[in-house]
Amino acid sequence: MKKVIVLLLITAALFVWQAGAVFAVGFLKFEQEFGGKGSTDGFFSKNIHVGFDSTGNIYVSDADNRLVQKLSSTGEFIMQIPEEKTVDNILRKPGDVAVDGNGNIYVVDQAVPHHIPETADPRLYWFGPCVYKFNRDGELLHTYVVDAIDVRPKVVLPTRLMIDEEGKTAFAYQPRNHDRSLLIDVDSQNQLYALDAKNAKVHKFDADGEKLSTFGRYGAGNGEFDSDASDIEIDIEGNVLIADTGNHRVVKLNADGEFMLNFGVKGRGAGEFIKPIAVATLATGEILVKDTSQFQRFLGSPRANFLDVVSPSGQGLANVYATGTGLVNSVIDTTRPRSAFLNPNSQSSDLDILHRRIRLLEEAEYRRYLDEYLDEEDEKDENKKEMEEDLKVKEIRETIYHNVIARVQRFNSVGSYRGRVVYEVDRRSAEDHDLAFLTLDPLGHIYLRDGSDLIIRQYSIEGFTIKPSHMNAVYNTRAVNRDSDFLEDYEDIDEAADVDDQLNLLQLNNSFFWTYNLSENWNLTLADVFTYGEQDERYRTPPKEEDSYDFETQALTNTVVANLKFITNPNAYHYKELNLYAERIDGTTDLYQQALFPDLNRQAQEGEGDASSLAVGGNWDIFTDVNLWLEYTDLNPAETSRNFVRRYFDASGNLYEVFGSRNRAKQFVGELTVKF
Repeated sequence: MKKVIVLLLITAALFVWQAGAVFAVGFLKFEQEFGGKGSTDGFFSKNIHVGFDSTGNIYVSDADNRLVQKLSSTGEFIMQIPEEKTVDNILRKPGDVAVDGNGNIYVVDQAVPHHIPETADPRLYWFGPCVYKFNRDGELLHTYVVDAIDVRPKVVLPTRLMIDEEGKTAFAYQPRNHDRSLLIDVDSQNQLYALDAKNAKVHKFDADGEKLSTFGRYGAGNGEFDSDASDIEIDIEGNVLIADTGNHRVVKLNADGEFMLNFGVKGRGAGEFIKPIAVATLATGEILVKDTSQFQRFLGSPRANFLDVVSPSGQGLANVYATGTGLVNSVIDTTRPRSAFLNPNSQSSDLDILHRRIRLLEEAEYRRYLDEYLDEEDEKDENKKEMEEDLKVKEIRETIYHNVIARVQRFNSVGSYRGRVVYEVDRRSAEDHDLAFLTLDPLGHIYLRDGSDLIIRQYSIEGFTIKPSHMNAVYNTRAVNRDSDFLEDYEDIDEAADVDDQLNLLQLNNSFFWTYNLSENWNLTLADVFTYGEQDERYRTPPKEEDSYDFETQALTNTVVANLKFITNPNAYHYKELNLYAERIDGTTDLYQQALFPDLNRQAQEGEGDASSLAVGGNWDIFTDVNLWLEYTDLNPAETSRNFVRRYFDASGNLYEVFGSRNRAKQFVGELTVKF
């Protein structure tokens, strides 16, 4: 059996080494926060884009407030475009923003009218996206147009009547996707690259605004990308990186648009993506990629209560003791109701009860919220109401998962995986429940944004550290004190009590449950359950004082459980995990019984008992529907709650008997479960 224990420990060590050394995990370190909801200097609306310059200044493009703000690296307001908010503001709905090496600011704008050359009386305008180029002082330098506007239509097209900037009557044509957005970046030569995702194209312009080339095409092959590509980044060598969201990868092209490589496939593992949404390159050539994959955690096991996970077939240590007679109960008169408070086995269910209580309280709150929501919707159309009910139920179910873990993965310049950074969002937190990813900067900072207060938080990347934000803990303490008085008058003609039995019971329970997410796949859980019981009884029989006695006992049990979980497949439809665990139970009991009046009777009984049992095991989902459970247990004792020794003294106080009971068992259990 020792070989089994050694094998489990080696396996655990290998998994930890693999997680920590080969695939290094980093965490976020809070640096600062800035911004917030508003329209004044340094405050923004909800719809923003963020860019950075080489000195660390921050640029925020605000679509609702129709401006771009420049902030210092610490979030202090410097300037804005336009300098004054006026009705004739050139910015209609500013989008993505970028800054070149000279400090020039590039801003995407949507649905901007452009005059078609050689049209007059009336003029004809064409609507489409563009990019404005401003100098560092906010003066307009160029307007970049990605669509051709100098080609006259060959068919009759419907237009809309409008008033131009001179107050004259004009007509406007709005082609399909005229209000689409662009994503932009600038290279070291101040050349602008505009990702036109809807058309699966990249447009390249020189520093003077002249279009140099257009490349890219729709698809999933080499050099192709989907129409929902969500980011573009130019690295230090002038290569183009595109977050190919729909194809779950990153596409790398050279400055001329020629294919270089793809990296990433669909999945949640190392180097895999679920819809990448942001790409950033660092001065070192390292590439950071943020995808939409989330790893959800509930406070406790998502599959069962924690102690059930430790003993998956219900035969672990916590259940072995449930069948024991118990030393404390065995010495209590069986004619009276036994107190469960002194049962050393009771701790096995305390933690389960606590978890169920928390879950029921939360589910009751969610149901109340849902009922109130549905009551308010009674007057709505039934079909619409049914759809909204489904969405609300989905939202509530997602909320049950308290902690959501997200990640940013790191790659070298050729797309080889180098590690990841993970962070958690606590859905229960009033301050942090709606934190969402915002952007990455060239220095490797990660920005999250509060969805309600709109405050931007900046984080740096640090190595593996113990982070309170990755911890969940529950502590429960319970104290019970009970005084009982039994007065009994036997069959005689007086009213005096023949038995006066006074009983005091005290129980203290402490349960501590702690879980720590080492990464998006690794979780460490510790639990400690401590129970202390004390009983003091004075049993007096006035008719026969020599039969009266005083009984005292103390019993304590402590259970410690450690569980290391590795989620081998987090997909909800193909979920698999591996648990390696150890459980230790220690307990002692001391009892003392003597005659209440030693001058009449010196009979006495002393006893002490102990327990120290150990279990180690593993629970592994070999396949989604196939589970293997192995466990080795050293049960000491195996048949009772304690190994004990009792000493008996006669009426003269002389020791006349010593009785001891010791039993122990070692067992190995293997269980295979297959679901059809």
